[in-house]
Amino acid sequence: METRDLTTPRGVLGDFVLACGPEAGAWIRGLAGFTPVSGPADEIQVATRGGARHATEPDGKQWLALADLIEGRLGDGVRALEPGAPPQAGWRGRFAQVLFDPGSHRVAALTDHFSTVSLYALVSERVLLLGTDLRLLAASPWCRREIDLASVYNYLNFACIPAPGTIFRDIRRFEPGTRLRWEEGRVSWDRYFIPEYLEDLRGTDEDLAHELRDRMIASVHAYRPDDSEPWGCFLSGGTDSSSIATILSRQGRPGRVRSFSIGFAEEGYDELGFAETAARACGAEPTFARVSREQAQSLVGRLIESYDQPFGNASAIPTMACVDLAHERGVDCMLAGDGGDEIFGGNQRYAKDQVMEAWYSMPGPVKRLALALGHLAGRTNVNLLNRVENFFERASLPNPDRFYSDDSFASDHYDELLCPEFRREVARDTSLRFMRSVYNLGSSGSPLHRIMRLDLLMAIAQNDLRKVDGAARSVGISVRFPYLDPALVAFVNRLPQRYKVRGLEKRTLFKKAMRDILPEAILRKKKQGFGLPITVWLRSDPQFQSTVRDALFDRTARARGWWEPAYVERLMAEHLRGSWDHADDLWRLFALELWLRKYVDGR
Repeated sequence: METRDLTTPRGVLGDFVLACGPEAGAWIRGLAGFTPVSGPADEIQVATRGGARHATEPDGKQWLALADLIEGRLGDGVRALEPGAPPQAGWRGRFAQVLFDPGSHRVAALTDHFSTVSLYALVSERVLLLGTDLRLLAASPWCRREIDLASVYNYLNFACIPAPGTIFRDIRRFEPGTRLRWEEGRVSWDRYFIPEYLEDLRGTDEDLAHELRDRMIASVHAYRPDDSEPWGCFLSGGTDSSSIATILSRQGRPGRVRSFSIGFAEEGYDELGFAETAARACGAEPTFARVSREQAQSLVGRLIESYDQPFGNASAIPTMACVDLAHERGVDCMLAGDGGDEIFGGNQRYAKDQVMEAWYSMPGPVKRLALALGHLAGRTNVNLLNRVENFFERASLPNPDRFYSDDSFASDHYDELLCPEFRREVARDTSLRFMRSVYNLGSSGSPLHRIMRLDLLMAIAQNDLRKVDGAARSVGISVRFPYLDPALVAFVNRLPQRYKVRGLEKRTLFKKAMRDILPEAILRKKKQGFGLPITVWLRSDPQFQSTVRDALFDRTARARGWWEPAYVERLMAEHLRGSWDHADDLWRLFALELWLRKYVDGR
């Protein structure tokens, strides 16, 4: 029996919307750019644009989908209308799917294991709306467009709005691996996927490394697009993108693998040297470009338009520059290494947390003395001493509170930053309580694996994947993520934690598995990340400073009454002096204000 549908990478480029309720038909037919695929009198109204698909099964059940499946058949998805595990739990690839049975007025909707395709719901007594772009639902007559300040607070702490919240109170975003079922106005939600860590694999290091290598190669090969379509790879010079490009280059198929890499002139923000090393080693056909300050800053407007909610991860700008490079050369699909750090154990935070966990286990009197000394050190304007204080404060906390303190801008500055009206509605620990709820998901896992699961469900599903997908969609490119293949993730999650991080060594088994694939220079390189030099620009570029100030301190921003302008000025001054690096915090405020002006104020 055929196990794969006839989907293509371009199957995730588009949108669909479903509406059930009074006047749904008139609203659906008024959507610009959409094609209605239901009859005018149908109680359930649907419309599509771009690569979104609609079909009716022989038994009359229907479905809508954005999908790029490696394994699975969209027609089988209608079984998700029934109770029990949905067939989508066994699918591989990207999808958002809505199933409905017009005869019984039942609807089900699901997004994939890591929510790589966004899906939103607006549910009220009068109507059910489902769609793949929040702005569609927000523009409907049933959305009151009230801002959810708890989501704004989460955004300030996490640089994104984590599901199920959205910027608007009336709209909910699907969490990773989640299903909605609706019948005659009654709604239920369930999770069909949560990463579990059985840690039950045994064997020699060599045997396990060999099996990991084979499974990684199989996953990358499975996600390789058909060569009839123009495709390429992100290549940052890091271990994940380099291993994907190398595995594909050694597959023995005609033609060289095309890779795309960008860098900046600013010191510390350029990895083109490593990308060149990786491209030479794997025999790729590389394209390199250095992005100027002016080019990068010109992308800010498009960044706001490319995300259907406020998005504060500044690395979206270099991601856009990279997909532009690929688009100019006719590429339609790209492979990305996102998720590798979080499944193989490559995040620097994991090694640092091992140190902090050891400190947390020290006797109480020792910790109290060190904390007091840290407070004394932190009373200066010296960046290094401030970091000493920060370490002792964080190391004195248990997880996930300790892990959260890496993403706690608004919490750290709660009393001084936020206006009284904001604080009356949103408690200081709102974001922390949200992170604790995610941390407590799942029934298995060592301390390290619990924060790795947290990263998969938060940093990857809610932030990184949205960053890459939003940037790529803006130029009509689809992206595949072979290291987030559910089968590969399930295997890696069975490895004991020592095969991910051992002491301060990260990716312990990955390095053994890749030693005959990646050059030693790539395996040993220090992780840098795909960052934007806003730290430098805010200190050295008067025009950029002026642009940020105009957005944060003009009459429109002040009228929102969310934060104290005087305190934001203080953050800016500390950043300019170099005593603290507030670039990420200021960027979040800046990006939020620009998004609100475009999609809430209508400017």
